[in-house]
Amino acid sequence: MKINLPSTAIMVTERCTLKCKLCLAYVPYYSSYETMDIKQAADILRTYFQMIDTVNKISITGGEPLLNKDLNEILHEIYKYDEQILDEIILITNGTLPLQEELVRTLKANKKIKVIVNNYGSISKFAKQNYKILQEHNIKNILYDEDNRYGWIDCRDHTLKHAADEEKIAQAQGCAFFKGKKYVINRGNLYTCTRAAYRIQENIIPYTENDYINLNDDNTDIAFKREKLLNLLHLKYTVSCPYCDGLLENSKKYKAAEQL
Repeated sequence: MKINLPSTAIMVTERCTLKCKLCLAYVPYYSSYETMDIKQAADILRTYFQMIDTVNKISITGGEPLLNKDLNEILHEIYKYDEQILDEIILITNGTLPLQEELVRTLKANKKIKVIVNNYGSISKFAKQNYKILQEHNIKNILYDEDNRYGWIDCRDHTLKHAADEEKIAQAQGCAFFKGKKYVINRGNLYTCTRAAYRIQENIIPYTENDYINLNDDNTDIAFKREKLLNLLHLKYTVSCPYCDGLLENSKKYKAAEQL
């Protein structure tokens, strides 16, 4: 059976220039911080693209990806798998750091690239400058500000909320993250969403090795990893769903990027 994933985000760094109270990756709340280097990226990407057949969208996220000194090389490594990436390669930045010339050249090298520039007002002092540079170089981009941004949600409560199976299924089926299969790679592991990634990494919820895939595990062959991924894809809910409010149609929305 062929495996196509709708979306996978690669956290190239957990470090960030901001401390957003409602960060959906929980970056300000990590007990320690790691950054992916080019060797790690090459190994992880090789395994990932052996494990899947295609992916619609790959996103480069953090933290703030521009803090990763190997970002240019990581992008070129991703480009090697261009034929397996069907739609877009998305870089997401918070507008606090300027785009460097070398990175702009790297971004121009692939037509599937799209840059999302978030403008959070005065704290995103390079957002408009970066947007202008991207426009001038005909690099696909979106500038998100208060006029076109969706509100943020609060997923900081990690207590058990859905105990019965029917409650867990209802929660998952209503969540945009679960329905969209918005998977994430961090610290060499593939998780079903950034909420699951944080809760598992920080040992906040009970979990087993079946709830994520270790892409660095050379003792496990690709066929076994593919089987684990197929199992994740067919779940009615994930290990994280019972502890989550998720992104539902009626989720309460908050102002973006309020700082701690």
